[in-house]
Amino acid sequence: MAGPELTRPLAGREVCPVGLGCMGLSHAYGIAPRPEDAAKLLLRALDLGYNHIDTARLYGAGKNETLIGETLKHRRHEFHLSSKTGIIIDGEARRTDCRPERIVEEVETSLRLLQTDHVDLYYLHRRDFSVPVEDSVGALKRMVEAGKIGAIGLSEMSAESLR
Repeated sequence: MAGPELTRPLAGREVCPVGLGCMGLSHAYGIAPRPEDAAKLLLRALDLGYNHIDTARLYGAGKNETLIGETLKHRRHEFHLSSKTGIIIDGEARRTDCRPERIVEEVETSLRLLQTDHVDLYYLHRRDFSVPVEDSVGALKRMVEAGKIGAIGLSEMSAESLR
């Protein structure tokens, strides 16, 4: 895919500037492919040189992380893994939940489903305005200190929230 001269640093690892977003493999965009076809796509992506895989707890209510874990666990050393939390599915409804205790639960669930001992980049999918963002990021920081995630990211955040 890309030679070393085209890579970019991301959370302590050199990655190709184009990653593989996996949402469509089990969530949104119409009918998801059959799991065996999704698995073939993931393996082919690594064979082609993709080395950044992005998923989220939300995607397929955990099915996406399960697919990635089952399919790529034996090749985990080959790619940078990103996942997200903060958007929760409650039946047909979605809500945000970035309470520190929920974040810790979600990281642990991600690790189990992804069949790995760490996620390279774990980020908040969306801000939860009922929780101070500092508290949410503090929970992520503790997960970094515990070696469960490599780096913290924030998605769908305003400049004001970042400040």
